[in-house]
Amino acid sequence: MRDFAPLIRPPTPTDAPIVATLINAMNSLDGLHPDVPMTADLVLRDLIGPNPRALLLLAELGGEVIGFATAGTIYDAIRVADAIMLLDLYVAPHARRRGAARALMAALAAEAVRREAGCIWWGVDDGDDEATAFYRAIGARSEGRFSGEILEGTALRRLAAEAR
Repeated sequence: MRDFAPLIRPPTPTDAPIVATLINAMNSLDGLHPDVPMTADLVLRDLIGPNPRALLLLAELGGEVIGFATAGTIYDAIRVADAIMLLDLYVAPHARRRGAARALMAALAAEAVRREAGCIWWGVDDGDDEATAFYRAIGARSEGRFSGEILEGTALRRLAAEAR
């Protein structure tokens, strides 16, 4: 039995350093490091400032920010409605199995319902059995027909040049 449940809340500017730390930890899980590490200034500019580029929700337990979710709105032509796309979901390893990820997803689901979105959609890394088990436990199902693809860097610029 939990002593207390995680608090899910929007960020404040003072959260920027811990959010940057959590994002960098998440981005280093595979042993690699991103080309551009997250900084508090980037968090302030892109996620907390006056024009956030994504929805950011924080999980706090005992006064400590232990996790976050980022999401954006996309249009889903199959459901003829907006959809919420979960971009990142992360809980610090020392704070896992205390309900934070579930509480973050519940808050995101409440936001999707509030926005009249048709679904929440996200990808899962191949082989991430722990994440897959969690997603099944909250009622998610695999669409089973998608493979993640990305166009970036030189290939992105080369294709963009064709539009000129």
